[in-house]
Amino acid sequence: MVSNLYFNLKINTLSEELSTLKIELVELEVEKSNTHLVFIKSFSTSNMDFLSKNLNFRRLDIHNKNIDLVKPYKLEDEDKPIVVLGFGGR
Repeated sequence: MVSNLYFNLKINTLSEELSTLKIELVELEVEKSNTHLVFIKSFSTSNMDFLSKNLNFRRLDIHNKNIDLVKPYKLEDEDKPIVVLGFGGR
């Protein structure tokens, strides 16, 4: 009977420690998600635009014009399918 009481006491203390660890784990998960949200808000595209406007940066227009594109090389036989990583069009 004394041993049962001792083991029940040990089980109760371990259960309490486990519950406190679970609570700490939940708190750390909440902190992690909050930190992730702060990171996303800090480095989002809208925030970058807002910061650039506050710092008087100007957005540059991008113009890609390639009028005279040529093939970098000519295949010997253009009717033959191209083999990529050992797999061809058979």
